Amino acid sequence: MRERRRAHGLSQHELAMRAGTKQATISRIENGHEVPTVQRLAQLLTALGERLELRAVPLDAERPTRDIQADHAKSMAARLEDGFTLASFASQLAGSARQ
Repeated sequence: MRERRRAHGLSQHELAMRAGTKQATISRIENGHEVPTVQRLAQLLTALGERLELRAVPLDAERPTRDIQADHAKSMAARLEDGFTLASFASQLAGSARQ
């Protein structure tokens, strides 16, 4: 959001006024302390004269079929362990980003 706001030469206060929200909300979003809903993100982008586009991309375009098949062959316990490992890693990344 910060990148898009700055590209339009606006301050947080100016964007907030255009979007009908508070400057503190813009600050929290830009600093990663608040995750905007899709609706809020679209509202902010509209205030910048931009449009939010979401699209679905098939997994096979990102991952080879053999990887997907290997995941499906795992036991439920193995899948849960993978999920916990990923969640722990994501938590560590989020903590690092806040520092």
